[in-house]
Amino acid sequence: MTNREIVQSLRNSFEPDEDGRYTNCALLFAYNGTGKTRLSYDFAHYGRKSLESAKHTLYYNAYTEDIFTWKNDPENLEHRLMIDQSSLFIQGLRGSNFTESLHNYLSIFTDIDFRFHYDEKNSEEIPDYVYFIKHNWKIEEQNGEKQLKDNPIEYIKISRGEERLFVWCFFLCIMDQVVGENSEYNDIEYVYIDDPMSSLDDNNVIAFAAQLYNTIRKSMKSEQDAIKRGVENPRRIKFIVSSHHALFFHVMMHGLSNDKKLNCYYLHRNKQTNDVVLKNMRGDSPFYYNVAMMSEIEKAINEDHLYTYHFTIMRSIMEKIEEFFGHFDHRYVLDGITYRGNKFDEELFSKGELIDLYSRIVNVFSHQGSFFAPVKMNEDNKDMLKEIFYHIKNKYRFQLPHLDDERTEYEIYKDNNNKKYSK
Repeated sequence: MTNREIVQSLRNSFEPDEDGRYTNCALLFAYNGTGKTRLSYDFAHYGRKSLESAKHTLYYNAYTEDIFTWKNDPENLEHRLMIDQSSLFIQGLRGSNFTESLHNYLSIFTDIDFRFHYDEKNSEEIPDYVYFIKHNWKIEEQNGEKQLKDNPIEYIKISRGEERLFVWCFFLCIMDQVVGENSEYNDIEYVYIDDPMSSLDDNNVIAFAAQLYNTIRKSMKSEQDAIKRGVENPRRIKFIVSSHHALFFHVMMHGLSNDKKLNCYYLHRNKQTNDVVLKNMRGDSPFYYNVAMMSEIEKAINEDHLYTYHFTIMRSIMEKIEEFFGHFDHRYVLDGITYRGNKFDEELFSKGELIDLYSRIVNVFSHQGSFFAPVKMNEDNKDMLKEIFYHIKNKYRFQLPHLDDERTEYEIYKDNNNKKYSK
């Protein structure tokens, strides 16, 4: 599939089915290097004749962050995050009091404070920059009484992760305006959010996802309330959220699953042919992405296209299995593994030594592979990976999906059964 075909497929997924049921949100899982960011850009510009024509999609991705740039003052140590006031992305915030909402969103993740600066030409309209503050609370004695005093440090440089959190919370304020029917965003039909968890740690992932799915549910409720009031053709905002982050994906999926208006997809790119397939996960395992990666490794084994990054994928699969069963190391997954197809030989390895050997192999080689600079494995490493792969596949009885087939696994199963009994 081309990006254009995937975009069209995603747009079609929001159309009502024959029973009148429709989708409000599509979750898209894809690993880094698959082309998620470019897909979000192509989706946002689909059908637009020029950059000046009306925008149908509000999107958050790597391009969004370009609106914010640092201006550092080495002499006075005054660090400012400049805001592109001309960006169409933020015009709906003109004159609105969104600072309090932004404070509330950001305070969930960090105690860093901020202040907006407005230039004379755009006074109280759109800020030209923001600076950050670290509060330093101390107990000081004054007139015999102890008081809590603040000695703030202003114009500080915040970390990359904190900066991304600020930009994300800024985007949430814009989404509030879209959902709240700000006339500046009347043309917005879709909201496309690409990999919002990138470069962030896992500590706040649940709160991060909860912020997003609550906003999406708020939009759904607004539409349902309008229907109850008898409004014909109420505004329906459609959301697409793509991510490579497994925990974020699952929190989003479970946060929205009760609404019954959710589609989940797996985006697969064949590394050899560069072909892309969008797989609908409806009715399949909620851990489909993990099963899909097992299928990708098996295909690489069968076609003799094993690269060092496949050890990285294997380690990720093993960690997910361990987490699911409540274990914290590779010993649980590797228990029962053989050496070159034979059960361990006590004269060569003890059972524990064999498990330690494979565990070290996974740990070492998973740090030497890159999706972006693939290196082919030598024959010995191929044998080791195959041993681990088939051990895990057989031990946990994986039913591996057909990644190059656009149908869901359930549809493939039904079609195969129909052919079987029609003979």
